[in-house]
Amino acid sequence: MSIYVWKFITIPDAKDVECFIDAQMPLFSRYADDLTGGDGEPVVDIMKVEHNCGAINLEFQLNGIEGQSGDVFCFPGYYPGDMDDEGNPLFNYCDTGGHFYRKIVRKILDRAQSVFDMEITINVKKQREFHPSR
Repeated sequence: MSIYVWKFITIPDAKDVECFIDAQMPLFSRYADDLTGGDGEPVVDIMKVEHNCGAINLEFQLNGIEGQSGDVFCFPGYYPGDMDDEGNPLFNYCDTGGHFYRKIVRKILDRAQSVFDMEITINVKKQREFHPSR
């Protein structure tokens, strides 16, 4: 299982996010057969989102293909100050279940950390398969 948690220290400029997303298009194209959008359909989803802080920017959502998917990966995701309807702070979390698309999520977050003021935590746990002794 591979779990990714990220948060922005500084809210990025919408134009910088858009440029970053544009730069990921070759990656999405290269792995088009291995990715779906947040809705489970082929093609990574891109949409405009509004944050509680008033920021408006593009966001993409992706997941693995059927049978090889985990949590939907949304980037940039939530910003500091984003809250749910009950007023609880929201955070960015994606458990890829160890599926192939984890490599794409990892690459995107590595690239993002070099561009944006953000922190990333990655937890990778290998599942062991036990066989009964004979």
